Amino acid sequence: MDWKKIKKIDAHIHILPPERLCLWKESPEDAWAHADIDEYLQIMDTYHVECALLMPANDGRLYYEDADRTNQWLGEIQTQYPGKFYAFADILKEGAYFYEDTPYVLEHAVRECGLKGLKIHPSNLNLNADSLEMVPMLRKAAELHVPVAVHSYPCRVGFHDDCAPDRINKMIQIFPDVTFITAHMGGMKWQDAINGCGYVDISAVLPELVELYGIEQTNRILRRFGADRLIFATDYPDVRFTKPENIYKTYCDILNQMDFTETEAEKIAYGNIAKIMGIVRC
Repeated sequence: MDWKKIKKIDAHIHILPPERLCLWKESPEDAWAHADIDEYLQIMDTYHVECALLMPANDGRLYYEDADRTNQWLGEIQTQYPGKFYAFADILKEGAYFYEDTPYVLEHAVRECGLKGLKIHPSNLNLNADSLEMVPMLRKAAELHVPVAVHSYPCRVGFHDDCAPDRINKMIQIFPDVTFITAHMGGMKWQDAINGCGYVDISAVLPELVELYGIEQTNRILRRFGADRLIFATDYPDVRFTKPENIYKTYCDILNQMDFTETEAEKIAYGNIAKIMGIVRC
């Protein structure tokens, strides 16, 4: 199979608002200078990406504005490009009332801005993924029937452990009526994500697995998760080991060397996330 030609949904990308993008454009060598919607639309056509999920970063300093403004902008992108982009809601930790404020922020993002899910980045929020402060927000996600994507890329012992797969698993057990997507497959703690963590997206981590373990072992790792749980995603434009303009080529080249059947590839590329999001394929 040729993954370049397979119809795909990219379940994890980043596009920046114009006022932030212009700041990154001053450093064109930086990956985030390519978080440009016009540039990305051209890539979608080249690699048969039918639609993409826009993920904020829970960071109002470098990449986005405050959560309400970001969510409004994301809703406008959905309206401007119907069926092309689906956006997850942003949240921020501002002051001491995160557990009180976030349910209202999420409800406004979904009901008023039309957003389709919730993105949680524990490391940027400086909160553990299983913190009790997350509970009211996740309860609201369950009430609104929206999926929750959780950043999970613990990369060094003692650092960023707040997003470790075992923490996400605790919340999955508490909220069985919420569909969780563990982003980045749990990073370098992928083994802890195999027997839990719900759906996992392969954004950012896939090229790193190949760099560390080689093609054959990467194939075995993906097989352990199984085609029914894996979701195609890249984390465009910020991926290690490759430049933004080469991300999709890198991903397609790697996936072309896996041993997935045509049916399995369709689930990973499109079917699993379409089921979660209620996307009807034309």
